[in-house]
Amino acid sequence: MRKTTAAVSALALSALVLTGCSTAPGSGAAGCERSESAALSMAVKATGDIGSAKVSLTAPMPTSKVVYDDLVVGDGAVVREKTQDVVGSITLLNGATGQMIDSGAGVWSPKTLSEQFGGIGAALQCATNGSRVAFAVPAKDLPEGMAAQVGLGPDESIVGTIDIQEVLRPKAQGRDVFNDAQGIPSVVRAPSGQPGIIVPDGAAPKKLVTETLIKGDGAKVGKGLAMFQYTAVKWSTRAVTGSSWEKGVVYDTSTLPPQVMTQVAKATVGSQLLVVDPEKTGDDAIVYVVDVLGIVPPELVRG
Repeated sequence: MRKTTAAVSALALSALVLTGCSTAPGSGAAGCERSESAALSMAVKATGDIGSAKVSLTAPMPTSKVVYDDLVVGDGAVVREKTQDVVGSITLLNGATGQMIDSGAGVWSPKTLSEQFGGIGAALQCATNGSRVAFAVPAKDLPEGMAAQVGLGPDESIVGTIDIQEVLRPKAQGRDVFNDAQGIPSVVRAPSGQPGIIVPDGAAPKKLVTETLIKGDGAKVGKGLAMFQYTAVKWSTRAVTGSSWEKGVVYDTSTLPPQVMTQVAKATVGSQLLVVDPEKTGDDAIVYVVDVLGIVPPELVRG
């Protein structure tokens, strides 16, 4: 998990070498297929509100492949992309003994969840906001060394649940905004939403410039903890100096300069901002394009 200046509670699994079909009824995910596992739903007992699961096993749950089942089906937004992030809470149990391994909240996509836990990301794909999904992963599919560190035998599994508390937008989405300022970079976008920044000829501006390229229809960030993707390019060299698009959504407020984060705080979820931040010498600038994708729910933030 990436750190934040206002700490988001996270799975304490760094000690485990982690640095980091039928359609589900009522999912509303047209074109998305969800699996069902009767054995899993019988073996896993989960009570409590979404985000506060109390999970136990009624029977051992060995498995030779990753399986999952929707214990609760939410009616919110759908996880349609492998790189689309969700805010959620995970509980992990030893699938043979039912002993708790760990639990916590964090931000994952199907891609990053699979990288961390050996295929669990399939449980997120096509799931909906407000859902509680049970899963089981065989020891052989876990990252190297993890099974032994959590006390699993070669034929045993990790079992758990993930509560999906917020599904982030995969990219900025909203109303395109016309800007006619001269000498300001322009932006092109890949189908994924990842921006490319075209810096014009001429000197960099000597004062901060901000343009809203897409106006999102979500809540204003304000004092909330924004979740965003960004790309940064140096004006003079046109070289990319930073990007989150290959790593996943960012919610660390120290990732971008304070003056850029101030502009993010003024934006609404779904917006895309172009911010040109001059260097102190006045001879150069860094160009930022920021997609504002969500706000960390207050209950997941510790001061």
